[in-house]
Amino acid sequence: MAQIKAILILEIMGKPAEHIQSVLKQIIENLGKEKDVKIISSNMAEPKEIEGKKIFTSFAEIELEAELNKFMLLLFSYMPAHIEIVEPENLQLRNTELNIFFNELMRKMHQYDEIAKAMLIERENLNNMIKDGKIKVEGVIDIENKKKQGKKSKKARKKSKK
Repeated sequence: MAQIKAILILEIMGKPAEHIQSVLKQIIENLGKEKDVKIISSNMAEPKEIEGKKIFTSFAEIELEAELNKFMLLLFSYMPAHIEIVEPENLQLRNTELNIFFNELMRKMHQYDEIAKAMLIERENLNNMIKDGKIKVEGVIDIENKKKQGKKSKKARKKSKK
């Protein structure tokens, strides 16, 4: 199987600045603990505040080596903002290598789809419970009730003008 040498750029955003630095550092450590992954070098940028947003952003540049299948799976696990394959310049793949990768890709996509569907169902259940009065939410504006109140207020104003 082909050995890949690549550079990954991982970006992170949040607050406070110290937190995103520690999280980015932890991500790099986790990447280094991955089986069959060798980190050659890593550099972290200092967090910078996004103007007017009160949140920070930072990035890390990581050079690593891994077998092709492992490398492709790392891309889905860590979702880098940018990748650059340094070596090899040319790749020759067997269909079994692609089969392993694509089957793992499909498994992950099904997992994400399952999570998304479960969240949509949970959201719908919570909305129904709120509408039925089973859950009382304080501090949240009920748009439908506000619209109804607005219509009632307009009718009351029209009657008082007559």
